[in-house]
Amino acid sequence: MRARPTLALAVCISLLTVCTVAAQDLGPNVHKLKDGVYVYVGSDRPNDAGPESNCGIVITQAGVVLIDTGQTPTASRAIQAAVKKLTSQPIRYVVSTETHGDHHAGDYLFSPPGVFVAHEGTIATLKDREPGDPARVERLRASSPEVRAALEGYHFVLPQIEYREKMTLNVGERTFELFYLKNAHSEADTAVWLPKERVLFSASVAVNNQFNVLRPWVDIPDILAATKMLKALSPEFVIPGHGAPGTVKIFEDQEQFYALLVDRVAKMVKDGKSLDQIKKELQMPEYDKWMTKDRIPANIDAAYNLVAARLVFKSN
Repeated sequence: MRARPTLALAVCISLLTVCTVAAQDLGPNVHKLKDGVYVYVGSDRPNDAGPESNCGIVITQAGVVLIDTGQTPTASRAIQAAVKKLTSQPIRYVVSTETHGDHHAGDYLFSPPGVFVAHEGTIATLKDREPGDPARVERLRASSPEVRAALEGYHFVLPQIEYREKMTLNVGERTFELFYLKNAHSEADTAVWLPKERVLFSASVAVNNQFNVLRPWVDIPDILAATKMLKALSPEFVIPGHGAPGTVKIFEDQEQFYALLVDRVAKMVKDGKSLDQIKKELQMPEYDKWMTKDRIPANIDAAYNLVAARLVFKSN
């Protein structure tokens, strides 16, 4: 595996002004963005799997707002410990940025008392997942004594509040604006914007220095529409669902990747190449340093579908 800087170093480089809280106080994953605004940066995983999910910790005069709850039970326990060290305030809200389990590992630790907020459709999606959840939890319990201990008190949690296009939470002195991101990553995606602090938790519509997961319902135009909307907010800090926090450059890098990918796929289609041939022959050397290369075929699928749709539109 190619050596990379640690996430802590990557955060400091990309944010420049980010203040890192002493590791002995909150652990090496917790970083301060602004007064009362922290991010738990997910640890790197082996075998080019990319980093674990991020979690936002926002302290207000009326309590704590969490944005996601971690990828694993042990990460969620570390988040819980960090919150307890930061404040005696209770958890007021838990905002979910997507439906996938890698962002929900610690819901049982924080809700209740926290009110679980998510986009419309999250309840239905999580209910579909629930039948398989006990088996998943048992596998986790059997994986190690550390995980077994972290899962103490586990219970399945569903959102208490769902919203449609946009929602505003006023908690203490802070405002949280929730935006629905259509067809961006999961069945129901939410970006969380703190306008006074200019901090954006952008969900997994974009990830940093890695290829994203593109499922069948996700398409490139909707991804680009979402990133355009988020860029227009002019955030100072952008915290993606996975990867080191940074700036709007995270969006710009992704936009450049898709522009180049679609252009190359279009040229190969014009040359009469089939989708299978394109997957075998297409090269993107500019992104050799990006992680999660196993996701490239799905990205090519999305680019091919876009090119095919444009050709059909042109012919009509």
